Amino acid sequence: MQLSIIIINYNTFQLTCKSIASIIEKVKGLQYEIILVDNDSSESDPQNFKKLFPDIKLIVSAENTGFTGGNNLGISHSKGEYLLLLNSDTELINNAPLICYEYMQQHPEAGMTTAQLLYPDGRVQHNCRRFRTISWELLEIFPIYKFLPKRKREHLMLHHYFDHQSFADCDWVWGAYMFFPGKILNQLSGHKLSDEFFMYCEDVLWCWDFKRMDYKIHFLPEAKVMHIHRGSVSKDKWLRIRTTSIKNHAAFMKKFYPDYRWYIFAAIYYTKQYAALWFHKLFSKQF
Repeated sequence: MQLSIIIINYNTFQLTCKSIASIIEKVKGLQYEIILVDNDSSESDPQNFKKLFPDIKLIVSAENTGFTGGNNLGISHSKGEYLLLLNSDTELINNAPLICYEYMQQHPEAGMTTAQLLYPDGRVQHNCRRFRTISWELLEIFPIYKFLPKRKREHLMLHHYFDHQSFADCDWVWGAYMFFPGKILNQLSGHKLSDEFFMYCEDVLWCWDFKRMDYKIHFLPEAKVMHIHRGSVSKDKWLRIRTTSIKNHAAFMKKFYPDYRWYIFAAIYYTKQYAALWFHKLFSKQF
């Protein structure tokens, strides 16, 4: 088995069905399995997935173990040489898994690859990131990077400063699409992805773990995936998600700065993030 594709479902039956259907339609040239982990959904009977897609491997969890727990559960049942963690709100646009597989066969220094993620209307998502170091945060405030050539400043900053139309060597990428060799997990504590975070910022932590083992994380724009990306989330839920993400990201950066520098980072980061939230709420009330 060359590839295990792991999808976590939590009350997203229709989206998950569309994601699975896109895999069956687009993935050719690979021996693969689809592992669907239902994270204690209440929306519908998980067995309905088997009625529509009898060949998938369905794992029904008795509790919601979050994005991390669900993926680790799916990984524990996988047989593939490579693993693809794929969000339930994604649909393959092309044969992205084969593109990533063939690339990683030729580039053993790459411990993880990701695809270009697009909104349903075709807009590019900014899933290719740098760690939010003190220097990165200060560059956002004092944008001297603007004096650099376009290509150099894009790859210095990534995020929304990068057009996501060319190859990039990233610090971390979104967990919506993560393609990597399963053997890397044998080098991690507990032979699994870190479960320090239930949800939000877990993808940053996983990439950090990979990079500490000297693996590269590569963005391949020719691999294309549609990603809804919380398109139907209410404003109140978005605010809760954003607040949790800020808290978890600050906690993660204690690994990056295990000394006094974390307090410098935290002062800059919290000020920027909560100021942005305040402005968001202010302007949301006005419109």
